Amino acid sequence: MSLTNSSQKSRRSWIEDTFCKRECGKFIPACRDLHRCFPMCQVCQNLIRCCCGRLVGEHTLLETGPSMSSWPGPGTGQQEEWSVECHTQTSATDAYGTIDFQDSAGRNCHAKYVRVAVDAKAEALLQLMRSEWQMERPKLLLTVHGGTENFPLPLKVRQAFSKGLITAAQSTGAWILTDGINTGVSRYVGEAVKTYGTHDLRKRNAVGVTPWGVIDNHSDLIGRDVLRPYQPLGNPLSKRVCLNGLHSHFLLVDDGTLGKHGCQLGLRRKLERHIQLQKIHPRLNQGVPVVCVVVEGGPDIVSMVLEYVSSVPPMPVFVFEGSGRAADLLAFLHKQTAIDRQLDTDIQEDFLLRIGGMFGLERADASQLYNLLMECMDYRQSITIFDSESEDQQEADCAILTATLKGTKTSPGEQLSTALAWDRADIAKKHILVYGQHWQVGSLEQAMLDALVMDRVGFVKLLIDNAAGTNRQFSPSSRGRCETDPYT
Repeated sequence: MSLTNSSQKSRRSWIEDTFCKRECGKFIPACRDLHRCFPMCQVCQNLIRCCCGRLVGEHTLLETGPSMSSWPGPGTGQQEEWSVECHTQTSATDAYGTIDFQDSAGRNCHAKYVRVAVDAKAEALLQLMRSEWQMERPKLLLTVHGGTENFPLPLKVRQAFSKGLITAAQSTGAWILTDGINTGVSRYVGEAVKTYGTHDLRKRNAVGVTPWGVIDNHSDLIGRDVLRPYQPLGNPLSKRVCLNGLHSHFLLVDDGTLGKHGCQLGLRRKLERHIQLQKIHPRLNQGVPVVCVVVEGGPDIVSMVLEYVSSVPPMPVFVFEGSGRAADLLAFLHKQTAIDRQLDTDIQEDFLLRIGGMFGLERADASQLYNLLMECMDYRQSITIFDSESEDQQEADCAILTATLKGTKTSPGEQLSTALAWDRADIAKKHILVYGQHWQVGSLEQAMLDALVMDRVGFVKLLIDNAAGTNRQFSPSSRGRCETDPYT
C-alpha cells in the first residue's frame, strides 16, 4: 500500500471514529389529534409525521413499538415527549469529503464538509479543521448573525459590510462563521467572498455551521471521503435550504430531526468558546478574539447579542445600522440611551409599537423583547454601532477590529499584542499607541522583541517612532534577547 493511500485510510478512520450522525429510532406522532386505525393505514404512513419531522417510511432505525391504535388519541392522556437524547441513536458519520458546487454561471467552487452529531466535541472539530482540512491558525473569529430569510440591504450598508468583513478577515487571518445557507445574511457573506475574497482555499476561511436536516437533497452528500456535485439552486416551493457555494468549509450538524432549524447554534457557540481559548500566535499569550457581527435579524438575535456581551470575558458585538429589524432596534436604543440610560415615556411607547409592528408581536411579547434590548444596553461598552451613512465613520474593517480590541476590556499591552498578531500597525498607531495610555513596565520592550522575532517591520518602525516621540529608549538587553530567542 502506498503512503498516500495509507494516509487517506488513516484520515477516514479518524473521522469515522470521531464523528457521528444521529437518526431517530422511535416514531412518536407530532399530531395529537390522530387518525386512529389498526393496522397502520396508508393515510397514517403518508400524512402523519414523527416529532423528528419524518414519516413512518422515512425512519431507517424504526423501533418496533405499539401499533397506531394504541397511541393516545384526543384527550386520552399524556403523550411521550420526543427528545434527541432519548429517541435518536448515533453511528459513525457517513457524509464527509468535498462538495463540488455547480451553478448556472459555470463557476465551480469546492468546499470541505462533514456531517457531525449535535453533541460533537469542540476540541475534535478544531482538530478536524486545523489538521485534516489544513485551515491556518485563526487570529480572529468573525461570527456573523442576522436574518435567515432573504432581505434587501441598502447599497451603502451592503458595500460597507462586504468590503469591511472580508478586509478585516484577510488582513488579520480570521475565520468567518455563518449558518452557511444560500439565503439571508449568509448569502451576503458569500457575495462578499466572491467580490472581495481570495481564490486561495487555505485563506478563504468562511465556515458554514448548518443543520443537516434542513438542507435540500442532503442525501446527495452521503458518502465517505467523496467528491459530491451539488446544485445550490433549490426548489422555491420547498421549506428546505441550499448551501451557499462561496463558503469554503461546512460543519453539518445532525440532531436526528428533519426540517427543523436551530440545532446548530449550541455547537457553534461551543466551537466559538473553544477557539477563544486558543493562542493567537505561538509566541503570544493572548487568546483568539471573537466578535459577533449583526446584520438585520429577528427577535432571536436580541437574545443572542445579550448572551455574547454578558459572557465572561465579553464577546464584542458589531452592529450594522441600516440593515433592518433587530440591528436597527439595537442601534436606535444604543444612541437614545447614550446619556440617560432610560427612554422618555413617549419615546418608549413609540418604540414598543415599532417592535410590535416589526415582528407582529402582541403587547406583552413586545414588552418582553424591549426588556431584553434594555438588558443589552447594560453592556453597551461591548456593543459598537456602525453607521454607513455617517461621513465621520472610519472604514468598516478598521471599525470592526477596533471594536474587537475595545470590547474585550483587555489591557493596552494585550491589545498591542493582538494587533501585532494581526500585523495591523495602523490599528495600533491610531487606537493603542496614543497619548495618555498607561503601560506596564517592560510591555513596550516586549512588544519590540515580539515584532522583531515575528518580522513585523511596520510595528518595529512604529515602536521606534513612538519611543522617539516619548523620549523612551529600548534597552540593549531587550535587543540582545532576540539573538537567543527560541522563536527566531
